[in-house]
Amino acid sequence: MKTKNILILLLCLFMAGNAEAQLLKKLKKKAEQAVERTILKKTDEVVTEKTENTIDSITKKGEPKKSKEIGETEKNLGKESSNSALGLHTQAKKDFYKEDVVIKLHENGRLNQTQYFDADQVAARLEQDNQPKSGYIDSEGFIYGYNEREGQYNKSSMVALGSQGMMMPTMMVEAYKLPPEPVMANLQKQQDLGMVANPFNGIVEFAFIYTPEQFRYEDFKETKETIKGQTHTKFQFLNEPGHEGSYVLFDDKDRLVKVYSNKTATDQSMDGFQMDMTPPGERIIEYQYTSVDVQLPDAKEVRSQGQGMMEMMMGSFKKDKNASDIDEDDYDTSDSKGQVKSVRNALKNHKVTVNDLPESYDFEWQYETEMVMASRKKEVINMTFLIKEGATYQGTQMVDSKSKDMGNMTMLFDTELNTMVMFMEGQGQKYLQMYPIPEPRQTNEKVEYNITELPSKTILGFSCKGLQMEDDKYVFKVYHATGTPVTLSNFLNFSGNNNMNLPDIDPRILSQFSNGLIMEMELIDKKKSKNNVTITAKSLKKNPKQLIKGNYKVMDLFSGARSLKN
Repeated sequence: MKTKNILILLLCLFMAGNAEAQLLKKLKKKAEQAVERTILKKTDEVVTEKTENTIDSITKKGEPKKSKEIGETEKNLGKESSNSALGLHTQAKKDFYKEDVVIKLHENGRLNQTQYFDADQVAARLEQDNQPKSGYIDSEGFIYGYNEREGQYNKSSMVALGSQGMMMPTMMVEAYKLPPEPVMANLQKQQDLGMVANPFNGIVEFAFIYTPEQFRYEDFKETKETIKGQTHTKFQFLNEPGHEGSYVLFDDKDRLVKVYSNKTATDQSMDGFQMDMTPPGERIIEYQYTSVDVQLPDAKEVRSQGQGMMEMMMGSFKKDKNASDIDEDDYDTSDSKGQVKSVRNALKNHKVTVNDLPESYDFEWQYETEMVMASRKKEVINMTFLIKEGATYQGTQMVDSKSKDMGNMTMLFDTELNTMVMFMEGQGQKYLQMYPIPEPRQTNEKVEYNITELPSKTILGFSCKGLQMEDDKYVFKVYHATGTPVTLSNFLNFSGNNNMNLPDIDPRILSQFSNGLIMEMELIDKKKSKNNVTITAKSLKKNPKQLIKGNYKVMDLFSGARSLKN
């Protein structure tokens, strides 16, 4: 039984739409991932320009020449390599980088660069025509280049920045139209292990990240091909205008052997969702799994001008966690295939403007709850649900104990406009921002769990019935009152919502939660108590409130140059 099944159930129960389903399934973890996915969609122009230059340096054009033999190593004035980088997080690196591989990068029929990756050394040697000496990259992201004037190798750690380890692979993923979810999940795992994320800019990492299963969804067409007597699996790209004919190829051992990109579009507009700045043409990354020997040269560490400032601004994402804290389920992307693209398209195609919003959103009731996460017991999060019976909208105010003096934020879900509106107040300023609510994804997955009844108890003066749902990893307890004067339609409630995408739900759950109000819920992680979450009702009051549109400036982060509108 999959341990994620209970979480799928909780997401469906907790909020009807995908946009509202983020408060469960490792709340803190998912919040961090949401920030990373937002960065994936919207990157600062300065950082993008720098990253583009990095791509140019890696795939720089040159006339093809015969590559060195794989076993050949670069001599460096007779000095021996130390490879001190391998002494850090050695086992975690060995567990991920499992095999030697030769990688060839082609552009428009020309071989631009060959990379030789040695899994024993967790290091790569780079060969290209316009460089008389080999370049190197180690497992901490240091790039080695030969300095002719000094007669020695220097190494720079600019790419070792955690944020740079995200930007460069993101650019590569976008350029080749690869599914970003597995790369982002691996980025998170590397950070959780304390490793430098993607020290080889994603080019080497792709060989150990991608598997055929990650391409088995509606955006790809799967076929089989026989190459040199071996059956290969080919995935042709669908639904990618301007990239017709692109594909990826896996060998009979399910290893990535080729990424073929055919960019034909010449007039793609640049916006907050487009990060592919490569010109039209054919690009290929080839992977050959064969023995490689790489010996890093001795090198002097040098720091680039402005590197200290960049480190302060971009920071390092390394967290120095232990492997024992890692749960592989946290990095499983099988239930999020195509999610980033779907959200990006929803944002890009969202046609609702501030003029479509009503002049005000009116509420009659305020339902106050308190959320406590075991990992942050001192940081209580107060959630107040704003309710108007029969309305097609619902609001949620969230304030934690640390930020309560910095202002407040109200998330409003307008199901009629299929839009989430963020009303933000702080430091004397008021802003609103709009996002589409993505359509729920269809699923036929069976949810397996055991259900038991809990003893009834009284909360806020209401008699509450309890149910416990449990699988091999999680326990979920919930108490529900049916005699309340108001219901919360999207908070563990199944009435009046025909668009909910629910797996097969036990009739006992449907019966109990079809009318009324949740008063208490608790998520227990059997293996990691720090992931436990409790939400408890604090008050239910008839207290009118208005959110008046005209009191807020519009903030549109995806509109281009102008982001604030009156």
